[in-house]
Amino acid sequence: MTDLINRRKLIGIGAGALVIVPIIGCNRSQETAAQADQTAQPAQPAADDSAKKAESEAHDVKLLNEGLLLEQTAILAYEAAATLPFIASDAAVMAVAGLFKSQHEEHRDTLAKWIGTLGGTPADPKTAAAPQIPAAVLDAAASDDDRKRAVLEYARGLEKAAADAYFQLVTQQLQTDFARRSAAEILPVEAQHVAVYDLVLQKEVPVTAALFSEQK
Repeated sequence: MTDLINRRKLIGIGAGALVIVPIIGCNRSQETAAQADQTAQPAQPAADDSAKKAESEAHDVKLLNEGLLLEQTAILAYEAAATLPFIASDAAVMAVAGLFKSQHEEHRDTLAKWIGTLGGTPADPKTAAAPQIPAAVLDAAASDDDRKRAVLEYARGLEKAAADAYFQLVTQQLQTDFARRSAAEILPVEAQHVAVYDLVLQKEVPVTAALFSEQK
């Protein structure tokens, strides 16, 4: 009797094993098949990524070209100022103006190279807007000192507009890392130009504290 029971148990276990083994084998076969299907499926085409990249680069080329023309307008303004007798006779002003003008020329030429790197065509500097010289600068009835200050105020305004433009490019407008890094190379230089004019014009203290986080 005992042998019969034991045989039944063994048969039951064996039957269960026969049922379980095919199920396990089936699951493994399905997993293997699914993996094979995934491996067999071709990778998704990168056309969408390429199109998006091209669109971002074209977007940044347009903005960098606007920066190039802005630099050219500043160059024209410095050239015009240098023809004024009360500016040409001031060696200190001419030295600073000459330095800033040369830096704007370097920015313009470097922007053209960056635009080419992005696959774009640099704008023709000749298409840059002519600087709008303020009436206070051209007022022959005003004193030379007043006209000189008007020139410095105008130059400061151009530099501030440039600094603001590059800040917007870096923080909000440019879409490619390359263009953002490139514009970030120019931004601090334009900001330094503004600080110099602020100091000369005594508009505000360029550096307000010894430490950035210093609190009053």
